[in-house]
Amino acid sequence: MSDLQTPGPSALDGDAIEALAAKYDTPFYLYDADILRARVARVRKAFDGLFKIYFAVKANPNLALLRAMDDAVDGLDISSGGELEQAITAGYDAARMSFAGPAKTRHELTASLEQEIGSISVESPRELTEIIEIASRLNMRANVVLRVNPRQLVKEYGMKMGGRPVQFGIDEEEVADAADLIRTNANVLNFRGVHMYVGSQCFEAAGIEKHVTGTLRLVQEIEAETGLHCQTINLGGGFGVSHSEAERELDVETLGAALVPSVREFLQNSGAPRELIFELGRYVAADAGSYVCRVISSKTSRGKDFFIVDGGLHQHLAAGGMFGVGLRSNYILKNLTRPDAPMVKCSIAGPLCNPTDLLGLNVTLPKPELGDLIAVEKSGAYALTASPLMFLGRTTPAELVRHNGTVTLGRRAHSIADFN
Repeated sequence: MSDLQTPGPSALDGDAIEALAAKYDTPFYLYDADILRARVARVRKAFDGLFKIYFAVKANPNLALLRAMDDAVDGLDISSGGELEQAITAGYDAARMSFAGPAKTRHELTASLEQEIGSISVESPRELTEIIEIASRLNMRANVVLRVNPRQLVKEYGMKMGGRPVQFGIDEEEVADAADLIRTNANVLNFRGVHMYVGSQCFEAAGIEKHVTGTLRLVQEIEAETGLHCQTINLGGGFGVSHSEAERELDVETLGAALVPSVREFLQNSGAPRELIFELGRYVAADAGSYVCRVISSKTSRGKDFFIVDGGLHQHLAAGGMFGVGLRSNYILKNLTRPDAPMVKCSIAGPLCNPTDLLGLNVTLPKPELGDLIAVEKSGAYALTASPLMFLGRTTPAELVRHNGTVTLGRRAHSIADFN
């Protein structure tokens, strides 16, 4: 079968997308690796190359997509043994990976050491003790950074993962004790630095600037108090990008203009090598994906119009308003088949026996007809793999990846029997 040429998800052509639907059936995901690579390049340019850019695999672990961005990113942020295996299968050297997560198993830690992973973000004193035990047994040195839960709460982040009691990282006031354990076990620990991920969905440059400057100040304090050198400073991510408003996102150019002078001064005054990292997922991947469904049925219920499609929250939980949000907001929907049809207010319902299975609630879009293709835009991150795929036993969607103008199959569809 020949590969198909098509524009990216942000400018889907009706005939080209119908050809993909005929070949791979609906629903399906289409990811544009070129859009993702361009987003990474934009961030790198905004910070004048002072930061390394890691991709957060949790946002989208598709194998073909990971392979397509290999030379665009500096490394990968992983959160499980499965993501470690996927990243290695994609061809990444484990030395280019950082491993975070509050419940790493002994098996995962052992595999990470055996693969000589770039850094393990230590989330608790217990985890640090276990790493010491494993490294001693393997007669190896483990590359570790301390994930620090700072005292400072940065209010500009939508979801706050630091600055309060959380399951992530070691509280700032306990870092000295962890440093003592690191120094005592320097024969099996290679201390690399600190990791501070304080939240997600921050749309204000001032918020991230506050986080970065606070982290650099804390690094200096840790070094002065413990004598340890923080070669690696992982600043996490959390750059905001809206799925409901096309143009609403963090302005990285504004952030870069504010940060670059102070960061450059910090690096010049360090007197030793530093590695600054941003690990980004949603910000670089969201725009690169579309979830495409077909209208199967329609009805009017007590004055409200419903169009029922063959895709739903079982394959895109976030679009159903049920993933990491307190208040539902609709993703951007497009009628790919009839973009010029008269506008209508309606709801786009999925096929599940569940009243919450709505990809769009009271949305306005060109009036669909049976057989039309509907796209859920900004679906490149936290979509398929963040969804209850086995619910009601429906076949999973194919995942297609466009790179250099060519669309290939990134993951085939699977029936429920494939998981038996």
